[in-house]
Formats: sequence, C-alpha cells, structure tokens
Amino acid sequence: MANPNFKGRQAGSVKKTSLIEDPALGDYKIIFDEETYNLVFTDPLTKKEKVIGYYTQLGSALKKVIKNQTIEKQPVYTIKEYLSELETTLTNLKTIINYE
Repeated sequence: MANPNFKGRQAGSVKKTSLIEDPALGDYKIIFDEETYNLVFTDPLTKKEKVIGYYTQLGSALKKVIKNQTIEKQPVYTIKEYLSELETTLTNLKTIINYE
C-alpha cells in the first residue's frame, strides 16, 4: 500500500515537457512529456486554454484534432460526407507533416 504521507512527485523533481505548435493544428497544441501527450485547445475569442484530453500516443492526440477540426467546419453531415471530410483533413495534415 502506498504511504499516505507522500503525495505526488518527490520534492524538487521537475517533469520536463515539450510543446508541439503547428499551423496544421489550428487552435490546438500538444504538450508532451515522457509519459503523455496532452491536447490543449486555445479559444480564439477568449484566449483561454482548455485541456481536451490526455493520450499515451501522439497518433491518438492527432486523431482527436482531426475529428474536432472536421466537426468545426459544419454541424450536420451525412455519414459519407463526414468520412470524406475526415479523410480530406487527415490527408491535408499528412501532406503538411511530410513536405514541410
């Protein structure tokens, strides 16, 4: 059983983080450390940041960005339109990542 007198990380320990900011991510950014990828959304109007989710793989965080960007484009889709738009957004992101 864990010692109830210890909470969190050891005093003086610092978790090193890095940041991914890219125009392809739009209003999203990914803050990551050795364990997790944290997806953060910055509201363009208020400039407030909100954590969208915590992911163990970069690919999962990027998929969430793609889904959210697709939803932001239009509120109603048919299944075919939604899947097509997801594919288009994913292709655009892959193109930017591979060629820039």
